[in-house]
Amino acid sequence: MIKSLIIDDEQHCIDALKTDIDKYCGNVEIAATCSSAKEGILAIKKHQPRLVFLDVEMPWMNGFEMLEMLDHIDFCIIFTTAYDKFAAKAFRISAVDYLLKPIDVNDLKIAVKKAEEKILASEGTINIQNLLHNLRQPAQHQKIAFPQREGYEFIPAENILYCNAEGAYTFIRLIGNKKFLVSKTLGDIEEMLPADVFQRIHHSTIVNMQHITNLIRSDGGYVMLDNGEKLMISKAKKEMLLQKLGLKKD
Repeated sequence: MIKSLIIDDEQHCIDALKTDIDKYCGNVEIAATCSSAKEGILAIKKHQPRLVFLDVEMPWMNGFEMLEMLDHIDFCIIFTTAYDKFAAKAFRISAVDYLLKPIDVNDLKIAVKKAEEKILASEGTINIQNLLHNLRQPAQHQKIAFPQREGYEFIPAENILYCNAEGAYTFIRLIGNKKFLVSKTLGDIEEMLPADVFQRIHHSTIVNMQHITNLIRSDGGYVMLDNGEKLMISKAKKEMLLQKLGLKKD
């Protein structure tokens, strides 16, 4: 059994989640429920859970602030939130699971299964620390969690030169001539990358604009990077790139 806590300031959300967990997640034991972050801190110290269902938005102290108050985090977390746009980017790039309220039962089952796998692999705490790091950093200094065969590799966004589509995979080129493949489409990767730093310049290419040294208009148009590589620009993406770089359209 996975000893767990529910921390949420809305009692009806606690009741609904606990009912679904009791009914559909037989491997999860709810040791306690808490209606505030302060109660949550005390409950974590008392029960030492393996899994915590944590509401993001709570009065006085939100879920992230509560985690910052803890000396260490040795449990897995599934965040619950009603703010989809806010949650998606921060959680996705950190490989942290979240449930959008009202919580769908199938999503709950999937999240609990993932949490169980992370607990067995001792991955959950690393992902949470990366999330907290990203919340404190500007976009260009955030770390992106890329899936690897045995877990995740956390790469600073500023170290990524460009990403190129390779079918259902994506080729990631890093500074220092490093490269690797990830089992995500380029569209998936685009959603994870900070939009103010990265720009799609071709249907198969996303570039880190901070590493562009030259923009050449001849030969169809291409950019040169600080590692000497050239990347083609498609006509469909050229105008947006020019806008992002603060240049005028031809």
